[in-house]
Amino acid sequence: MSLPIVDFFYDIVSPYSYVAAKRIHELDGLATVRWRPCLLGGVFKATGNTGPAFTVPAKMPYMFKDLSRLAAYYGFPLTVPKSFPANTVTVQRVLCAADEAQVPALSMKLYDIYWGQGLDVSDPVTLTGLVGEALMAKASSDEVKARLRENTEAVVGAGGFGAPTFLLDGELYFGEDRLFLLIDRLKKA
Repeated sequence: MSLPIVDFFYDIVSPYSYVAAKRIHELDGLATVRWRPCLLGGVFKATGNTGPAFTVPAKMPYMFKDLSRLAAYYGFPLTVPKSFPANTVTVQRVLCAADEAQVPALSMKLYDIYWGQGLDVSDPVTLTGLVGEALMAKASSDEVKARLRENTEAVVGAGGFGAPTFLLDGELYFGEDRLFLLIDRLKKA
């Protein structure tokens, strides 16, 4: 019997998507996770949303404190990048250009560099050094640009308004803090 498919929509710039990616192993044995890089800025534009830390000034310091608590709780490093928020269009295109089987490991590598070490993965020289020239060249193709648009439109079309967003059988779960509900549903299925 095959496992249900959970679509995981994320952007490397999203710190809560980093937390979700670090926790995604909690779905092992319950679902097949399909990593779907999207452009968070495109999702925000399409839905009229903004990042949580930009709507109310007091949220930014709280968000970083909250993220530090989550990282300590789950036991992984967190270093807020000086380049936050970075323009991740090219980063997300690189992820869309990679072979599907490589996307999870490559995403984790980029998350660990950006959120774990605080380095700017959106810098073209840094990104090229991390992924290689061939993948960078492929990322600028019309096919890859279309794939990123399709993923972004898919999350918006499903009712998504930010990242991370999980989709199971058309039902949306928003935020890493809702993984427990998704897990509960999968266990009961």
